[in-house]
Amino acid sequence: MTDRSRVGFTTPASTVAVDPWRVRLFCQATGETDPTAWAPNAVVPPTFLKALESEHFSSAALLKLLDVPLAGVLHAEQAFDIQAPVFVGDQVEIQRRVDRIDDKKDGALTFIAVDTRYRVGERPVASSRQTILVRNQVAST
Repeated sequence: MTDRSRVGFTTPASTVAVDPWRVRLFCQATGETDPTAWAPNAVVPPTFLKALESEHFSSAALLKLLDVPLAGVLHAEQAFDIQAPVFVGDQVEIQRRVDRIDDKKDGALTFIAVDTRYRVGERPVASSRQTILVRNQVAST
């Protein structure tokens, strides 16, 4: 059962480097082959920020903290609010917060909302809201 006492849990902030090699791998995986996309000082794709989360406090680590088994878990959606560009070579500070945990369909589904903040220096560059869907085993009546 999901540990609801963790609603409000906020990860300590940590800084992740936007490495050109990782940006290159991300771009190639998404079909971008132009080498200027991962050149020094290039603007990274907005969804690259999701890849940076795994270097900070991944969704798998959050689920472990919430006592959620990975079987039956889906990344339901994620929306980004971009406030400023992030560049290859930047140092991005990331902090994540478990915002809510809601059950639907008589407990068959649990939705976990996780908010993430991204900063470069003192400047906020983005935020995101991720929704994780957990399919639960529910006893039949």
